Amino acid sequence: MKLDFHCHTNASDGSLSPEQLIDRACEYKITAMAITDHDTTNGYEQVKTYAAQKGLQLYTGSEISCDWEGHTIHIVGLDFDVANLTLQQGLASIRGLRWQRANRMLEKLSNRPNFQNHDLERLLNQQVGEGVVGRGHFAQMLIELGYVKNSQQAFDKYLKKGRVGFAPCQWPDLADVVNLITQAGGIAIIAHPSIYKFTSRKLNRMIEEFKRAGGQGIEVVNSPRPTSDTLGMAERANRYELLASMGSDFHRPEHTWRGLGWLAEMPAACKPVWQAFKTPIQNTL
Repeated sequence: MKLDFHCHTNASDGSLSPEQLIDRACEYKITAMAITDHDTTNGYEQVKTYAAQKGLQLYTGSEISCDWEGHTIHIVGLDFDVANLTLQQGLASIRGLRWQRANRMLEKLSNRPNFQNHDLERLLNQQVGEGVVGRGHFAQMLIELGYVKNSQQAFDKYLKKGRVGFAPCQWPDLADVVNLITQAGGIAIIAHPSIYKFTSRKLNRMIEEFKRAGGQGIEVVNSPRPTSDTLGMAERANRYELLASMGSDFHRPEHTWRGLGWLAEMPAACKPVWQAFKTPIQNTL
């Protein structure tokens, strides 16, 4: 079976509508998935009925931003009660933090001479639409204005820490976000752990604190082929008795290195996260 428990729609910073994402998942014969838009469940809520009609098992999900020792960490919440008031209030608060950061980024960029001829606020709002604002929207804006050729250039030249368009954000603590998910009956997963570029010792320390806070899982598979990162995360999942998840982090079709459902098989020694879902995956063909 093909699974993907980490992907995005235009309800946050993806380019496809929730309906288009479901259609793409069906085209690629994905059995079960979770829409994990940043700090919102709106994408899931738009298409939960549509996904069922298409025969796709869709689980609740969201990718939630938090802070650990000054580093921005993303925690994927899966299989939670989407109607949980505490969770939804927490997500709304984090979305507010996102707009505060976006406004600081707009101010910093607008003060640069080469951007003063553009109405950056209007252009950003066009990118975001009804979604949840993120740095990816700034990257797309810079691409369309012709300042960079791709998203990586946008981050390297303007948006990452130390660049002119960067602004920090005071995300909630790691433990608070884990609690936000678990009190809603969900499973808290460390998203794409290799992306943080921690030393092995520092990553292990973060995992230990995550588990003490009640975290239950870690993304083991993020790519179409097994890698040393996959093997390292599988070993950690077993060592710390964590559930193993898998997700492409799909955002848009032109990002060909992270296609929806393009994932290696879960290492046999791991305990898959879907074994802990309240509703089992039905189609195992």
